[in-house]
Amino acid sequence: MRIVMLWLVLCSVYLVIVPVVTANGRLPNNTLPLHYDLHLEATGLGLHDYTYRGNVSIRIAIVRDTNEVVLHNVGNTLESICLRRCRDGEAISHQLLESEPASELLRIRTDRILRRADDQVITLTIVFHNTLGEDRMGFYRTQYRGAKRIPMAVATTHFQPSYARLAFPCFDEPGFKTTFQITIVANGSHLVASNAPIATVTWLQDGHKAVRFERTPPMQTYLVTFLIANFTSVHTVSPSGVEIGILAPPKDEKSLQFSLQAATALLSSLEEYTGQSLGLQKLDHVAIPRFGNAMENWGLVAYDEQFLVLSAKAHRLQRAQAVLTIGHETAHQLFGNLVGPAWWSYLWLSEGFATYFELLLGADAYPELLPLEESFAVRHMHPALMADAYEQHPLTVEPLSANTPEIETLFDTITYSKAGCILRMINCSIGEEAFQAGVQNYLEQHRNGIVTPEDLYASFFVQQRRDTPTVEQMFRSWVDKPGYPVVTVERLNGSFVRFRQQRYHNQEVTTQDITSRWFIPITYYTNSSLGQYEYQPAFWMKETDQELVLQLEMNTQDVLVVNPRQIGFYRVEYDERGWSSIVDNLTTLPSIMQAKLIDDAFVLARAGLVGYELCLEMLQELATSPDPVPWLIAMAEENIGYLQRVLQSAEFDRFLTGFVGEMFDLAGNVGRTLLQSQALDVAYDWWSRLAASFIESKRESSIRPRACLPTPVQEVVQALVSPDDHVRERLFVRLKCLPKQSNEPVSVLLLALERIRAANLLTPGKLFAVLESLIKSDPGRFLPPTVQFLSSVPPEEAGPVADRFQRLLNLIVHEVTDRRQAAQVRKLMVKNSSILPANFLPHASTVMTSTISWRMKQVPKLREFVHDSHMASIYEREGHQ
Repeated sequence: MRIVMLWLVLCSVYLVIVPVVTANGRLPNNTLPLHYDLHLEATGLGLHDYTYRGNVSIRIAIVRDTNEVVLHNVGNTLESICLRRCRDGEAISHQLLESEPASELLRIRTDRILRRADDQVITLTIVFHNTLGEDRMGFYRTQYRGAKRIPMAVATTHFQPSYARLAFPCFDEPGFKTTFQITIVANGSHLVASNAPIATVTWLQDGHKAVRFERTPPMQTYLVTFLIANFTSVHTVSPSGVEIGILAPPKDEKSLQFSLQAATALLSSLEEYTGQSLGLQKLDHVAIPRFGNAMENWGLVAYDEQFLVLSAKAHRLQRAQAVLTIGHETAHQLFGNLVGPAWWSYLWLSEGFATYFELLLGADAYPELLPLEESFAVRHMHPALMADAYEQHPLTVEPLSANTPEIETLFDTITYSKAGCILRMINCSIGEEAFQAGVQNYLEQHRNGIVTPEDLYASFFVQQRRDTPTVEQMFRSWVDKPGYPVVTVERLNGSFVRFRQQRYHNQEVTTQDITSRWFIPITYYTNSSLGQYEYQPAFWMKETDQELVLQLEMNTQDVLVVNPRQIGFYRVEYDERGWSSIVDNLTTLPSIMQAKLIDDAFVLARAGLVGYELCLEMLQELATSPDPVPWLIAMAEENIGYLQRVLQSAEFDRFLTGFVGEMFDLAGNVGRTLLQSQALDVAYDWWSRLAASFIESKRESSIRPRACLPTPVQEVVQALVSPDDHVRERLFVRLKCLPKQSNEPVSVLLLALERIRAANLLTPGKLFAVLESLIKSDPGRFLPPTVQFLSSVPPEEAGPVADRFQRLLNLIVHEVTDRRQAAQVRKLMVKNSSILPANFLPHASTVMTSTISWRMKQVPKLREFVHDSHMASIYEREGHQ
């Protein structure tokens, strides 16, 4: 009977293992983990002793005859290794192979061949020890301030994507999904938590306790977690019977109630939509000091404190961010944890669904905070289109090596926001009922398994018209290649319209892609169409269609807006007649349409496809009645920010100052929604930037710029190395607040960057990513110090992350607006020519020369346009009253 049960276990595991393409650095598939027994002892946490001991016993199936067991190990000191055959306990003699210094593989060579037929299952037991680090990887330590501000240590984990191997030897790839039985020995006064509920607590000598947890469902190593801390907790039970907990450093329990209620409501919405239970008895959400963002560990989700600890007077923006983050991680319990990608190539299957559902669940539970359509446009569609304009990766990235820094680059706007947008586009294309049924089938068919994109595509059973692509064709068209199309709309005679598609290119692109085409759902709005084609496609442009002429429901006087609700992941360019009609009718259109039209106009103007005069005309129409949604899109650094930097026009700045004043009136009431709160935040940022030039403004007496206090270098260092994006964003606001004429922000920033580099506080790749976000926050202010700093970085440091360095240079090249800056950037590229493509420097020089030439010719015309229009004079009267 024991042998029969053993083979049943083996068969169940084979059901969840999906063959994957072997890539550089991957584990061989000769052996397969079936179960882990993990025992860890970390009893010195309150005594400043951060060492820990452990042993892990892994039951391993022999899939193919082999004389090696290969798994991962980084930084763990191995004390002993034992191999035994499960069937009879026979010891298997072996030797530990010496690994290359850079290798993260642990290779154990057996003295005989392990036979699939004879040995079947073996047990590998490893005794090891390690130390809790402070770099937020593996099993690490952090701290918070307790009573009388005494530092209190916390031991916790962060294993995604490939850091479980830093905590204990394991098969650390997402294709291996198995069960874990975890035991933690800790100080008796500490709270100890893990993925599963506590099974037993055994009290030991010296005031220690051994906490044994129940066996987990099958899961990947990156979802394993444990926590040792002096934390408090509050709990409730969801309608489906799941115990929901909020764990945090000692706080007033009232400050945990909002997140407890949100976690319960969001879980209920998820279960109702998907028709699936979690397969867990409990779902804890834990606030980790200085954690940064959040991580979806199955059953014990980790968050930065700001998302779980909220006072009764918490701002609506903070509440909305908490709802979105909890919703994202709750969705991951099904999308990523219950059903997980077979390899990091398919990360979008996890992050795309979590991104999609964070807003779907949030809008369902908190509609007053999160209007679904508008929030999706601002939070995901705009940034995803901006990011995908560069030469970046498709959603499915194959082949993909096991190199951790390369894998980490996929945790970006493309994988999160673009994937969420594509899922929403598919939803609207096939209809909510068919989409929901497909999602439910996907989860049911692959429950506790691992998947590839093909598994998702096969889950949808949709009867399509002959002229409509299949669901798989829809997905593949947008998932398997980077970029997106621009659909050109030309109004012909009567109600006939010509549509063309081509890939959008900005100036950074080194090679023009003229072959890529998409299956494009064409939705549209006209005065005559009565809204029937605003969400579901009226028709499709096929991948074989470069041009299409069709008759629409409209008359010659109608305004025509294509993709009006931002359902399709593409931009739209109109002919002169089309744009003119749009400008004339702009204020009569819903705010979501206004936002889409403004975003397309600014981006197409920057690419040289339309004139900036069009953008200014649209702003002029919206100036006296701004709405949060188009305002947030228009005032983005890539849109108004860029135009304001190149124009350098006092009249234009005066107009923007007045425009900002309107936003304060609109947001007034502390913001009723996330979008109004964001608009107020952006308005303050722009006011600080612009108002100093217009002190005489009447509005200055009632609304003043934020106080600008000097920022110590060490604080800048801490903020830049923080894993929390919000911490860095607050730093950028403080630096931008200082007068532009002051050299203080530049010198402080340079000192901070040099300290980070000298002390290796960030890897080069992560440092370049921080510099990207710094430039994007205010290119005019932060481009010069970034170029100056990069000039001190030798090519051998940037070489290992050359792709990330090239991406940073592309951003810099696009922001250069004068000859002096261009000369400095050319010098920087010459210095690093050995790690850049051969054609990079000439192409970059062409882009910079073209931008400077454009600026010299066009800026005077644009200044004249501003001067002659009523834009600058709209608020001029108020300034002199």
